[in-house]
Amino acid sequence: MPAPSDDARERATLGRPGQYKATHDREVEAARLREALSSQQSDSRAARLADVRRIAMQALLGSDNQNDVEEEVEVDDDEDDAGDDMDVGDVETDAKKGNGRRMQRLRRLHRTLFFARQLQVPDMMVVPPQDLASSWMVMVRPEGDRYLLLSDGGRVEVRRKNGYVLERYTDSRFPRGLTILDVVGIEGPAQESSPAVASSMADVEPTPDGDDDDDTVETEDMGQQDMDLADADMGAGGGYNSGKGRGRASKGKGKGKGKNGRSRPQGNKTYAICDVLVWGDAEMACAEAECRLFFLQSRIEEMRDTCPRRARPLQMLQSYPATQESLAELYRADLGYPKDSLLFLHREGHYQVSQPITPLVLMWRDKHLSRFVVDTPDEKGEALPQKQAVVLEVRGGGHLRTADRAVVAQCNVEELKAVQLQAVGGKAGAKSGGKGAKAGALLRCEVESLDVANRRLLGVTPVAHVPSRSRVWPDSWGRIVFQHLHRDGKA
Repeated sequence: MPAPSDDARERATLGRPGQYKATHDREVEAARLREALSSQQSDSRAARLADVRRIAMQALLGSDNQNDVEEEVEVDDDEDDAGDDMDVGDVETDAKKGNGRRMQRLRRLHRTLFFARQLQVPDMMVVPPQDLASSWMVMVRPEGDRYLLLSDGGRVEVRRKNGYVLERYTDSRFPRGLTILDVVGIEGPAQESSPAVASSMADVEPTPDGDDDDDTVETEDMGQQDMDLADADMGAGGGYNSGKGRGRASKGKGKGKGKNGRSRPQGNKTYAICDVLVWGDAEMACAEAECRLFFLQSRIEEMRDTCPRRARPLQMLQSYPATQESLAELYRADLGYPKDSLLFLHREGHYQVSQPITPLVLMWRDKHLSRFVVDTPDEKGEALPQKQAVVLEVRGGGHLRTADRAVVAQCNVEELKAVQLQAVGGKAGAKSGGKGAKAGALLRCEVESLDVANRRLLGVTPVAHVPSRSRVWPDSWGRIVFQHLHRDGKA
């Protein structure tokens, strides 16, 4: 009788969970971390950071005539229905105006997509790193939407994960020059006053809100009214100094609004600061995570205690060594805000911009920490869909790949064509030639099961096209496996 193989002996000893451990080799994960650390000093990364500074300043300085919340990103030909009674001159003039409007929309599209790619995207922790206690830090990320907060000498612009502007206001606490922060919005009840900067143990009592836990939770089908709410009081220009019909000269209009049309932000939202890219024109994205957080903590502590009337409160999230004692304490402690996940940062990791995923920042959660461990349309996070939903990127030949460039499935070209026709409509689909979804497009798919050992998705069915205004990156393989294990109760 032949002797049992090592794989069979492991399954007999550890049971089914043992089959998953072999699929995530610690040596492979360690090599992935080393490669990410070594690629931080590349010239292309320096060029990307220079683009961040340039475009961020253009958006802030040109905010009087650039309002990304008031325009749709799709470029439609609105001039096809011109009246038959128009003469040739009117048609030519109208066509020029239409081309100008389309180019303006394209510029806004490129700008919003650019900002959507600047937030660092953490991977899910499927296998803990071997040097977790010595080389990693941990913080507790609150439940809420992630934003990119930009400031130029106190003129603040907050952008959603999809690149659109959420709100604009002034905050004199910020330094002169460009400042870019990675923040999470914590919704709280209406209060008369709130401190300028709260510690991570501050008593914040947020109301239940829909969670946008990371870059994989989408804001698809966002209505135009939702985009315009934040800038409803900022005038037609949408800028900081757009004072048309407002200010002291406009009596009876806009109670509580000061000069230059700048009103107090609505609601009781606190921005929890997770990381910093730029502070007062000082480049921080190329600094190590331990240095960035120490620098940021020092700058926040220097801010005055009084929150400006037209500003949002700020809250600095504390980071700790990822030791066993710290993890146990943070897991059980009440920090004054609803928890979403444990966020692990490698001490030597830089802030990764324009990258679909980074192994130098990892995220972990369970049902004790978060209501939304698994993606679900249920607002309470309790009812799970029958099949797991994933977002993948289309490549040539109908192949589908993850954010970490792993090809995990292949779809029929006819299925991709049907999804495209459903997304753009029959008329536009006929113009495109019916070639199916183009390379680089994102598709939401339903998956029947996973072959974790071979890194393949089984029973993949394309469901819908994911528009660029919703999200820009597909799911990572680690995230797909993480949710699969939680759905099956094997995590």
